[in-house]
Amino acid sequence: MTSSKEAAMPPRRKPTAAEMAFLLSFHAALSGAFIVAYLTADEDTYGMHVAAGYTALVALTLRAVAGIFAKDGSVLRFPRPLLGATLGWFTRLLSGDANARRERSPLLAWMALALLIGVGAAAATGAVADFLPSAEDLHEALGEASLFIVFAHIALVLALHVLKEPGRAASSLRSLVERFHTARREVRHP
Repeated sequence: MTSSKEAAMPPRRKPTAAEMAFLLSFHAALSGAFIVAYLTADEDTYGMHVAAGYTALVALTLRAVAGIFAKDGSVLRFPRPLLGATLGWFTRLLSGDANARRERSPLLAWMALALLIGVGAAAATGAVADFLPSAEDLHEALGEASLFIVFAHIALVLALHVLKEPGRAASSLRSLVERFHTARREVRHP
């Protein structure tokens, strides 16, 4: 019998170069398409908006196919969000279990689901709105909501990084702030 933790996160092997290339390409295509679509959502740049929207739809479709058909243990396989595993992880995290900080968080599975649904629905309703103009308001609302899901994704990834390596993350942040202040001083006093 498997525990809910094991069911949520099957053992993963090291990703192949092809898997990593696919994931990085997917992230680049989707994030680029989303940014362009979001920033070109007015009438003057409608052609760019449509092209970016269809690019996002294609990227999401390819990712969904890869996630469904990838073998167990592959980084391409969709993680299954399970409430029991998530609550167990939170309990262990709050009790000070160091392993909970280091292992892959089950929150990532929930965020992946939210992103696929949110951004996917925005892209899909955009395609529908091409043929059914009455869907434009729904598409616009889903696009606006997706922006908040994307920001939540970025915040979660950063928070989990800080949780996993608090000293290193603090050092990186300090270094970034120092470089910002140095650059600012150089601009003021060349």
